[in-house]
Amino acid sequence: MTRGRPPLVALKEAYLIAMKRGQVMPVSEGRCDHFHFILFSENRITFVKVKRTLSEISDSKEILQNYEREIRHLARVPLNAVDAREFWVRSPRGTFHFFLIEKDRIRGLQADGSVMTGIDYPLEVSKPKGVPALPAGKDSAVAQMPILPEPEKNPVPEQVPTKEE
Repeated sequence: MTRGRPPLVALKEAYLIAMKRGQVMPVSEGRCDHFHFILFSENRITFVKVKRTLSEISDSKEILQNYEREIRHLARVPLNAVDAREFWVRSPRGTFHFFLIEKDRIRGLQADGSVMTGIDYPLEVSKPKGVPALPAGKDSAVAQMPILPEPEKNPVPEQVPTKEE
């Protein structure tokens, strides 16, 4: 479910910014709500979510609090050594705020994708209500993984030659 109109002006401007960094592949409407487009740069594939704010907010922490739901959705995109997740917010005056969503923190970015100093927040993805807390010393990634059966030593039975009469 989406909230409000799509950020058409913000998306158009974001494409122009992204094209300066590499090739841009838009994601079809309705196919995925985690991100709006994929940016292919020289050494990285970046999944980008774009939003617009109706008020002039310059405080990074306040922006991140206002868009916690969207950041939580974007944080679901799996990461590896060549992938990145970025969250871009356009203000009413046309200025953008750029954020890199890492595994355990959120960092401020400049338009060219370089990391800004001083804007570094922990990524606090809230758990859904009703999920019990983990006992001390338990890793959340391990606790969420399903328990799979142990594979057999010989998963494919050997074929026994039959006697032909």
